[in-house]
Amino acid sequence: MATGTKITLITDTREQLNLDFSKFKNVDVVRKKLDTGDYSLSGYENYLCIERKAINDLVSTLISNHQRFLREMERTKSYKERYILIEHSPTILYNYCAKHGWERKFDTVIQSLLAYAYHYDIRIRFCKNREDMANYVVKKCREFMESQNEQSTAN
Repeated sequence: MATGTKITLITDTREQLNLDFSKFKNVDVVRKKLDTGDYSLSGYENYLCIERKAINDLVSTLISNHQRFLREMERTKSYKERYILIEHSPTILYNYCAKHGWERKFDTVIQSLLAYAYHYDIRIRFCKNREDMANYVVKKCREFMESQNEQSTAN
């Protein structure tokens, strides 16, 4: 993957805990309202959707705001690539649920994620920390850009 190719990431204006992309060369970041997701690639906002979820937000969303999130997942159907990135590991997710006496909610969250992965062909990835998450966003945006460039050269 060519790291020299300049890309412009888009961060949704409603994203409150922006990832830090300052260490990446040839990566610009623009804040702009996205219809779906928290991150995308400039020029491909309707093709690439990356949703970031912190553990507390993930649990809250899948337990209390499930219908809203379901509508968001429905909107992703038209995207070529879609991801849900979760901050931290499944173990930390379980510990968070256990700390609040919600061990059974852990099962519900995992089952919901698996259902989304299956029904919406969305990729789910647990990231060990925010730096890992930023690396993954840049990697997936670069890969997407390269695949689009390859398709346009093939045509």
